[in-house]
Parts: sequence; structure tokens; C-alpha cells
Amino acid sequence: MPLVTPLTDDRFDAYYAVYARAYAREFDSPWLPVEKKVNLTDDPYGKNVALMALDDAGVIVGGGSATMPLQDNTAFAYLDVFTDPDRRREGHATAILDELMSSARAAGRTIGFLTPVWGVDTEHDPGREFAEARGFTLDMMDALRALDLPAELPPLEVADGYTLHSWRGPCPAVWLDEYAELRRILVQEAPNGEAGLENEYWDAARVRLDEADLIRSNRQMQVTVARAADGQLAGHTQLAFPGDSAEVYQWDTLVRGSHRGHGLGLALKIHTMRESADLLEGRRRIMTENAASNSYMIAVNERLGFRQIAWTGEYVRTI
Repeated sequence: MPLVTPLTDDRFDAYYAVYARAYAREFDSPWLPVEKKVNLTDDPYGKNVALMALDDAGVIVGGGSATMPLQDNTAFAYLDVFTDPDRRREGHATAILDELMSSARAAGRTIGFLTPVWGVDTEHDPGREFAEARGFTLDMMDALRALDLPAELPPLEVADGYTLHSWRGPCPAVWLDEYAELRRILVQEAPNGEAGLENEYWDAARVRLDEADLIRSNRQMQVTVARAADGQLAGHTQLAFPGDSAEVYQWDTLVRGSHRGHGLGLALKIHTMRESADLLEGRRRIMTENAASNSYMIAVNERLGFRQIAWTGEYVRTI
């Protein structure tokens, strides 16, 4: 019978080593050790449960976590389950999932959310098959794309009436509340499935905590906002740079519905890459992900030269 127990600080390095082996495919994007630690730390916006699976000799052979938002989406538990590739099909992943679901149920959660990733040409994937075998159903699919670096960018064209502003570090105080609002409305402005996800809770305090977490995680973030003629922030994008990695991650990109049709999504991304040229130097690629149904953002990414390398499935089941 697999033994599943809470992760302890003294075993984090061994836990992380198994996690890294489990997410070592070309299209995987594992967190770095310091990032993983920060992500598993509770704060006013989320509670985490982290578990490890041990074999008979006490060796860590798998692990997993459940992240449970506290200010929004309180029906959900976002789940991650992994096993050492050499120790699959021994029941460890199932035991981890069962314990995570039990913890989520005890916390009042009713929906489990699991996101396996598989190669764009892959017919059979262990993560996807594991989710489906354990009662998860596919809610929607996201496309994972990569842009090899260095990249040749299209010309920057900014529509009349708009200006672009970029920063690293803290968001300028003058835009703090409005920037928090842009972060808040992402779910409602992007394509979504039927799972019932709602907007995340974002305010000025959370933006500042997020910025502090970036420092703790040894990440830099290049942020660009588009400002309309009336002064309103019309959209934003984020480019994340892990401190000790060849990878770069394109995170949120959002243009308010009332400001679409002016090419701002493309302009935001081009401007951000120009502003972060020094951080891009020596990096291997930029990774980005968006809903497979988001034809506008797909067109923007393909214009920049991104190519699809994998799928992410958003799977859900009742807890």
C-alpha cells in the first residue's frame, strides 16, 4: 500500500528532484526550486496542501499539491500530481490524488481541477490517461506555444490615441488600482469552458504581494500597459524571467473589450520584448499558452513566430 504523507521542509530537495524528473519533457515548464517553495507557501489568497509518496524503503517516488483559493473560486482545488517516471503504475499517483481530494473535500471544495500537458503529436499520454481514468472530464483545451530566441520582431505599430508604458519591479502607484483591475478581469475577458471559473480577486495589496513573491522567487517581470487617450489603461502584458533558466514565460495578455480591434495585443508584446532585450539575451525561448479557441491571440502569437509544441487539457471532476 503506497504511503502518502505531508511534505516536510527537510525533504523538499528530494521531493523537488522527483518533481523535476517528472516534468523533464521538451514542452514541460517546471518551476525552479525557489519558485516551487514560494508557490507552496500559504498567503491571504490561497492555502496549499503538499504531499509526498514514499516506497517501502522511505524513498520519495512521487508527490502532489492542492492549491485552494481563499478570496475567489472557493469551490475549486487546483491539483498537481506527479510520479518518478521509473516508478509509475505502482499506485502512488492514485494514492496522492485520493489524499489531495480528501483534503480538498474537508476544506469545502467541490471541484477538482487538473491540467495534464501532452505533445502536439502525442496520441497517448500518461498524465491525460491518468486524469480520464480517475473520473476527470475535459472542459477545454489550451495551446502551448514557443518562440525560439533570438527572434526577429515585426515593426511596432501603435494605434492613434494610445501610448505604451513599461516597467520592471513595482507597478507605478498612479496605476496601481487600475492595474489590479486588469488582473482581476482576465477570466471574464478570455475564452473559458463550462467549469464555472470566476474572476480572481485582485486589489492593490495583492499586486504588491505578487511583486514581493517575484523577488522571493528570483524572477524579474517586464510589464507593459497600453494607455488610452482618456487616460484609462486599455490592456497589459507580462513577460516573466526566471533567475536561473534559459526559459522565458509570456504570462497574462489582456486588452479590454472596448479597446479591441486596434492591434494593441500585438503592440504590447512587441514593445515588451524590445524593452526587455537585455533580459532576453542568452535565453532559449519564450513559452506562452492560450485557449485553443482564442483565435485573436493565436493570430498575434503566430505573427510573432510562435509555434505550437503541446496541448494543456483543463480537466475537472466533482470532489
